[in-house]
Amino acid sequence: MRGADGAPRSGGPAVGGPEDGLTRRQLLIGGGAAVALAAAAGIVGGRSWTARSYWWRLTGAYGESGAYPPHGDVVYQYGTTRSKYVSGDLEYGMATPGELVRLRHPLGWRAPVCFCLPGRGRGPREVLEGELRLGDFAAQALAERGAQPFVLVAVRGGDTYWHERGSGEDAMAMLLDEFVPYCRRELRLGGAAGEAVMGWSMGGYGALLAAESRPEAFRGVCAVSAALWRSYDDGVGDAFDSATDYASHDVYAEAARLGGLPVRVDCGRQDPFYEADKAFAEALPEQPQGGFEPGGHNDAYWRREAPPEMDFIAAALSGDRGS
Repeated sequence: MRGADGAPRSGGPAVGGPEDGLTRRQLLIGGGAAVALAAAAGIVGGRSWTARSYWWRLTGAYGESGAYPPHGDVVYQYGTTRSKYVSGDLEYGMATPGELVRLRHPLGWRAPVCFCLPGRGRGPREVLEGELRLGDFAAQALAERGAQPFVLVAVRGGDTYWHERGSGEDAMAMLLDEFVPYCRRELRLGGAAGEAVMGWSMGGYGALLAAESRPEAFRGVCAVSAALWRSYDDGVGDAFDSATDYASHDVYAEAARLGGLPVRVDCGRQDPFYEADKAFAEALPEQPQGGFEPGGHNDAYWRREAPPEMDFIAAALSGDRGS
């Protein structure tokens, strides 16, 4: 069985932090030590994703939960547009630093932008203002570390894994051929001012595929806990229609196209996609920024990595390719 982001599971990798559910202290009080011993004897080696996820939370293997950022000087806007490539209204959201909102801009001015691709089952609000709070993390980078201000734009990608499907849906064409031009034309974003792309889980795969498809269009790409499989036979669930579909959208095969482009890859070591993400990082022509630390497939880990990721995006958009 596959969960909301395609991760193999029985009940699924928890989307939330080690703070969710019973704490270690609560479990140990009142006879919980016996339960912990039983878990040590059998759960760790078990095949159930739910059991392993529970054990890792219990033992602290996920590491510290990422702290929530302070509420920043951010203006949020949400809207919809139409697409010929995906069904229904296309939902998007913008998080703009207040500093950019208040400035008087000359005719034709555009702001640098990072396109954010949510994971499966998630939308713009959940990325920008929900448990992830990326808008506040971007504001924190500006206020506390002097990062270049940029706009975050998140767009809902449905559940078709950001590539053309047999159903006729094509979220990647929507992104590259419709939404990016729409943002340039209607929202005064990107273009020569700079465009980057990042995503989480299914969206992490989508960010890599977008950058490989149009490496000249982006100044940087950040993939977080990307939902990757090293082959079709690894059990891709409904992420691809067939082995031919997988081969046509294989980000490993096209990794060389990211040569010279700033790339960041982050994934928790307890994430079901850890081995696949590590293999992708090793397939790149240059060592990417980011890395692999304790953490799961959840917001607690994603919040922890958000500050350096926002610094990476700001640097990439400004043309600074240092570490």
